[in-house]
Amino acid sequence: MRVAALSTSFLALLASAAALGRPEIKGSKFFLDGEQFFFKGIAYQPEKGDPNPAQADPLADAVGCKRDVEVFKGLGINSIRVYQTDPAQNHDECMKLLSDAGIYVVLDLASSQKAINRADPQWDTDLYNYYLSKVDAFAGYDNVAAFLVGNEVANSVATVNSAEYVKAAARDVKAYIKQKKLSIPIGYASNDEPEIRDDLREYFDCGSDD
Repeated sequence: MRVAALSTSFLALLASAAALGRPEIKGSKFFLDGEQFFFKGIAYQPEKGDPNPAQADPLADAVGCKRDVEVFKGLGINSIRVYQTDPAQNHDECMKLLSDAGIYVVLDLASSQKAINRADPQWDTDLYNYYLSKVDAFAGYDNVAAFLVGNEVANSVATVNSAEYVKAAARDVKAYIKQKKLSIPIGYASNDEPEIRDDLREYFDCGSDD
């Protein structure tokens, strides 16, 4: 029943999304309407006052969104990055407020409780299905600019082996999005550790396009 509900929601969102054009990648740059697109944004994850900050979902908080989108307009930003969301919640109102303001969302598929563990990395069906539930919940919104499959998972020499699990996640999520006939970039927020950052960049960019 849950899968059917997600699929129905996904199709409904696709039918309603038409306002904003989605930036696309050409070479190593983003473009929108034929011109290079530059992200000018902030990380957005308010938790103050939430009874369980680890599960806070700012895009399900319509009251908070109405308040904060007005601030975003004043800042002149065109994008936000959101780390934590709940795919079971309704995000229609917040996402429309952001879309109407011309603000794109870069969305993490992991959460504080469901993510690849750098100390004991695994990419299993439970985490795979959780990531796909996020895709189904958000892919229909016209202002989703990209999905991120991890956040600084490999952050030291001792944890670089976790990168292969992140790369597997990227491969499988890309395949799912392709299966849905969508075009949404998949990314990874890498760590800026001098010893490994160049090698990680080359590792994530090597091999097949998949």
